[in-house]
Amino acid sequence: MKEIELKGIKEIVYYDKIENLPVYVWKNDKVKGAFSSLCVNFGSIHQEFKINGKNKYYKIPSGIAHFIEHLNFYEPDGTTATDFYAQYGSEVNAFTTFDYTCYHLYSTKEFKANLNHLLDFVLTPSFTKKMVNKEKNIIIEELSMDEDFPDTKLYFTHYADLFHKYKYKESITGKKEDVESTKIEDIEFVYNTFYHPKNMFLVVTGNVNPYDVFKIVEENIKQKKVLPYKNPKLKNYREETSVVSSLTEIFGNVETPKVKISLKTPLSVFKNINPIELRLITSLLVVSNFGPTSDLKEYLMEKELINYMNASRIFIEDYLIFTVTLETKYPKEVIKEIKNQFNHLMITEENLRRKINASIATLVLKYDDIMSVNTTMQEEILTFNGVVENEKDHLEHITLEDVNKVIKKLDSKNIAVTILNPDKKEKEG
Repeated sequence: MKEIELKGIKEIVYYDKIENLPVYVWKNDKVKGAFSSLCVNFGSIHQEFKINGKNKYYKIPSGIAHFIEHLNFYEPDGTTATDFYAQYGSEVNAFTTFDYTCYHLYSTKEFKANLNHLLDFVLTPSFTKKMVNKEKNIIIEELSMDEDFPDTKLYFTHYADLFHKYKYKESITGKKEDVESTKIEDIEFVYNTFYHPKNMFLVVTGNVNPYDVFKIVEENIKQKKVLPYKNPKLKNYREETSVVSSLTEIFGNVETPKVKISLKTPLSVFKNINPIELRLITSLLVVSNFGPTSDLKEYLMEKELINYMNASRIFIEDYLIFTVTLETKYPKEVIKEIKNQFNHLMITEENLRRKINASIATLVLKYDDIMSVNTTMQEEILTFNGVVENEKDHLEHITLEDVNKVIKKLDSKNIAVTILNPDKKEKEG
């Protein structure tokens, strides 16, 4: 077992690889319960891959990661994992993202039984044709409901405007025809390829003894018949630097136009900048230029040009994406203001220090919330293959010169704008 000291915030993360499964534990004895997340490095974008060192690529139906997430909750005796946890008053759920699938539970008693069953129902599937066919109807209904949401339509249209080849522009659930064409053989093949301890990790945060966690995991997995790892290698897509469309207008069930504006930048231009610091700096830039107290948002609100606005920055494979999402009656005017801000990103020394201090305070306070810590650890493991030990140090050492170096690397010519306008028919009616 390895003790990972999170420098500057007096916290310890315990790590060990148990039966090929990476396990991370953070203990907080000030709370009553524990939050456990068993995650699989398999998400909706992983549709083409090779196995066992062979050259053949397998292509699977879109949405299969989400399909497996649904099926995994069924137990061999006809009950569900939800039924099991109800007897302990525990909360269990799961989610599928573009990049990974995660099964998580919150428990306040009988931790051993709860964790054991999490490992059991995720790592011991009981797929049947009847179950697959039943779940198809449920997922298709979920899919049709999701497609009716204007925000969903705007989201995926915008990603189609941003990306030429990346699968992030496709729905996590897949299309109706994908779900209908999925066979039990597809489910079993994908499960046996990706649901292996070597391709998973467990994060436990809360009032637990790390040694107990490691012992439970070891005893549990040793009793299982784990198939040989197929060592899947995902297909890499070479994404173009340019956006697909600089402006797209669509129509939907909204009263006021909604807009997404994104700036796309290849990570290759930041090769001399520390990856952790790049994430911290870009987060500071978003808050300073588009956040709740930014000059731009205050100006747009004061002039009554927007109803709301939020901003984010995400890293998608080889690209950094700044995105501003807003609702406005005056899209032309507001888009001009956002683009102008992208061209003149800045932060003052005073504001930088204030934002850094606020980020450090948030970092420290986060350790009062076991779910928030668990989520952060998941993201760090996925991004950096482990938890970040020195985030506070990185924050404290960021200078205005460092920030300006990042700003200079951004090229505002690769901007995609997607506008969701009120439906023409409804407007005419």
